[in-house]
Amino acid sequence: MADEHSTAPTHLPAGSAPRRARSLLIGVAIAAVLAVLLFLVLKPAATTATGQSAVIGVGSAAPDFTLPNLLSSPTTPLPPVHLDALGKARHRPVVLNFFASWCIPCRAETPLLARTARALQARGSPVQFVGVDVADQASAAVPFVRQAGITYPVGADTTLRVTSVLYGLNGEPNTFFINESGVVIGHHLGALTASELTGWLHRLAGTAG
Repeated sequence: MADEHSTAPTHLPAGSAPRRARSLLIGVAIAAVLAVLLFLVLKPAATTATGQSAVIGVGSAAPDFTLPNLLSSPTTPLPPVHLDALGKARHRPVVLNFFASWCIPCRAETPLLARTARALQARGSPVQFVGVDVADQASAAVPFVRQAGITYPVGADTTLRVTSVLYGLNGEPNTFFINESGVVIGHHLGALTASELTGWLHRLAGTAG
């Protein structure tokens, strides 16, 4: 006689085990897809030789641009600043510097770049310096550039079209070193010291010819 407290064995409905297995496989597949998407979104940007992340990485073509010349005026009209026309089209390496009069680190770096550019020009160096003045008022930017002693072309990027859209930058100063073929060989975030600038110029010279 069966024990009155015993219970009959429980049986799973037919087909429930395969359904659970399919649900598990679908969950694993979804998790894998999400992991891949997360990696693609969060993976680090290309790292330059300086160890800094840059939208325009080493080995990339430097985006060409045309900007109004900061020092152009109705009485003294100057041609627009056209990157390729100053560099690649003339087979000249370029030091491309993004700066602003309101940028505190730029106050030490900009005169250094100006002195170096003048010295290289006096020696007949093919290196072309190009400046991009970022989100600045001409009333502040023009005196800053003149006081720093800049003689190379400076474009006025008042709309951030070049700085943010083309180059993806969100701070100054930033400097790109571009070889005579228009390819970025280095990027430096922050103010350059004299020794750092000299080192980059040697590397830039080593890519020429």
